[in-house]
Amino acid sequence: MANSHAFRFMVILGSTLLLHIRYRIMLRSSQLLVMLTALQCVWLSMSASASAVEDAEQWLSEYVSFDDTFSIALSKNKIRFKGCKQKQYQLVVNQQFTKRFNVEAIVHYNKGLLDYGVLTQRVKSHEFEVVSWWDKGSYRVGLSHKIRPEHEISIPVAEVIQLPTSTTASVYFEVPLMEDRHTLTVAASRESWKSDSATIQLPWSKAHDNQVKLQYAIAF
Repeated sequence: MANSHAFRFMVILGSTLLLHIRYRIMLRSSQLLVMLTALQCVWLSMSASASAVEDAEQWLSEYVSFDDTFSIALSKNKIRFKGCKQKQYQLVVNQQFTKRFNVEAIVHYNKGLLDYGVLTQRVKSHEFEVVSWWDKGSYRVGLSHKIRPEHEISIPVAEVIQLPTSTTASVYFEVPLMEDRHTLTVAASRESWKSDSATIQLPWSKAHDNQVKLQYAIAF
């Protein structure tokens, strides 16, 4: 019952944010049409360099800087070492409703490669997330609901394996440290999925994965 209420709450917040964004879009429809066209080109180009992503983010900010309460950020992260490549793109739309409360709508695009000959695996996935943040002054608390639609893993020996849709509920606790650029975040999440839409039939109908993550970030 608690999870149901939390989900409904997140849906209401997400709907409110989308309605507000739609209203803002109507104010500058011509500028946003150009922005969305450029964004689509950047988003579909997986070979974009870090500088290109930064230029796109700056360009987007100029066209959607309605006021200090609304912002858009586009970022790219990657990890690469022998036998492994990972890239992640994030588009974050932030709306500040009050001094102490804001909502983020986030679109994730993930791409990974494990290169081990016949065991090579390729995977691409999209994630859609809504995070509500309460600023308590000395710390922030966030509630998140994320959906990852079903996606595929490409394996030479099995061609394509279909993975099921998953949903994740998370609680974030964020504390700034000695300097504003240093942030400590503790996250507790629960991911759930059903196997009825997967390519491989599992002996159980659904599963859960509970995680606790600790992150220390420094902004340069």
